[in-house]
Amino acid sequence: MSKAHEVFLQELMRMPGIKSALLVNNRGEVLLSAGQFALNSQATVQMGVLLAQLSAVAEIEYNKVEEISMVFADGRITTFTNLDLMIETTYGTQEVFLILVSAPTANLPTMRMTVKVAADKLKKDRAVAGLRVSVSVLRRNLLTRDRLDATSWELLEAMNRA
Repeated sequence: MSKAHEVFLQELMRMPGIKSALLVNNRGEVLLSAGQFALNSQATVQMGVLLAQLSAVAEIEYNKVEEISMVFADGRITTFTNLDLMIETTYGTQEVFLILVSAPTANLPTMRMTVKVAADKLKKDRAVAGLRVSVSVLRRNLLTRDRLDATSWELLEAMNRA
């Protein structure tokens, strides 16, 4: 993990209302995070996998998804899936997407703009600019019967039949 990615997350944390920022690979594993996060490690893993699965389902239905935003009582979770971000890990270069946890009053247009600018800045950093993925992992690989509950699997099958 490079210093550039940490700077990227810290830049996002400076936005008003942002509680935490996470970089998650296409298998749903949280690789890097910043900010205060109240979930335990097991819940964080589950959240990463569920959001990766949600974005995979959205891509099946709508082909390309830029962001998914969900509002709940204590805040908002926004997933930016098509930023084309790469990160170097011990297992090689991996594609990642961004999850921002924010207050419900956080300004979504400002969040979008800040994320785009910070992502462009990150991609131009020398430590990151040359990263290429040798093997791409599709988020759709998480949509298997053993990883979904029965209702979710039936819904996915219905979507595929339609």
